[in-house]
Amino acid sequence: MDIVIIIMLLVLAYLVGSIPFSVIIGKVFKNIDIREHGSGNPGTTNAYRVLGKNLGTLVFILDVFKGGFMILMIRLGLLPDTGVPLLLFGFVSAVGHIFPVFLRFKGGKAVATGVGIFLFYAPVLGLVGLLGYIVTLKITRYVSIASCTGTLALALTSYGVFILGAESGIRLFLFGPSGDWIMPIITTLGTLMIVYRHKGNFIKIAKGIEPKSSFLQSRKRLLKEDGPRTD
Repeated sequence: MDIVIIIMLLVLAYLVGSIPFSVIIGKVFKNIDIREHGSGNPGTTNAYRVLGKNLGTLVFILDVFKGGFMILMIRLGLLPDTGVPLLLFGFVSAVGHIFPVFLRFKGGKAVATGVGIFLFYAPVLGLVGLLGYIVTLKITRYVSIASCTGTLALALTSYGVFILGAESGIRLFLFGPSGDWIMPIITTLGTLMIVYRHKGNFIKIAKGIEPKSSFLQSRKRLLKEDGPRTD
């Protein structure tokens, strides 16, 4: 019976991760298919580019939430705790985001979803990844580099938690448990997966044709580097 429940929960995690919020929001609010605009990717970055700041932020929040949905539901007792590491459900949700059954297995790059996994599992790790993303994006203006840097920062922090993590109390909630071997494994796999998903972006950066983001940038810097807008 337990194995049946575990399989059902893993399938649910995958289906939750597969929900294409960017496509749904694009069709509901803009009557467009986001996959036909911008980069064509149904991820958060293209949602900001195509749908605008407000709807892009909504997509980001929903993608973050679906990464931690299963973890939250199990911790609240709304879904059964089968003893399977909670991070595994989060990882399966991220796989669902990358290979969504609802979009013929052509999805996003799971950066926001990956952040969501750790914001709900070990909030400090999620915040480290988010901070690494923000700082790198502010410096480089490349979302791809920022995404990979944030993921790497999270992974390195997880190794520290594995060695120095807490056993109980608020530190356990914030950082996660020490000796949790699944954490560095999941973060390492996640980092490799996200770097691989951005390989095309790195090729474009090398060729000088990768678009730079205006997010978090001052008007002065944008005018200096991009010139005045003509639209």
